[in-house]
Amino acid sequence: MKKNSDIRHRRLHAFYNSRVLNGLMIVVVDALLLMACYKTMLLPVVCSSVALLLFIGYALWLWVAKPRQIIINSRLSDVSGYLLLYFLIMSAVRPDSEWWYIVPLVGSIVAMFVTLTRSDDEVFEI
Repeated sequence: MKKNSDIRHRRLHAFYNSRVLNGLMIVVVDALLLMACYKTMLLPVVCSSVALLLFIGYALWLWVAKPRQIIINSRLSDVSGYLLLYFLIMSAVRPDSEWWYIVPLVGSIVAMFVTLTRSDDEVFEI
């Protein structure tokens, strides 16, 4: 975690490390991995659309309402970034085996559960 004096833009730092936004991004990427794995569109598209709408609503609330504090979790932010990078690589490679999609899907759910239940959260004053 950066020291308070090292952070140049506090609201942007809170946006990138927000627990809610990173959790929603993991849900979106997991739904897209399911769509790529099973070649079906209905349930993953509905799930990712709802999560993306919640993401947009929360992001707008963060930038427009300008709350004084927000809960951040830097480990969840790292997991979300790595999962998104993995999804982009797998979208470009398009492997034949569905295990390339199932293993990171299960791993991301476990990682999200662990990071959300541990006490790594901190209240960040914006």
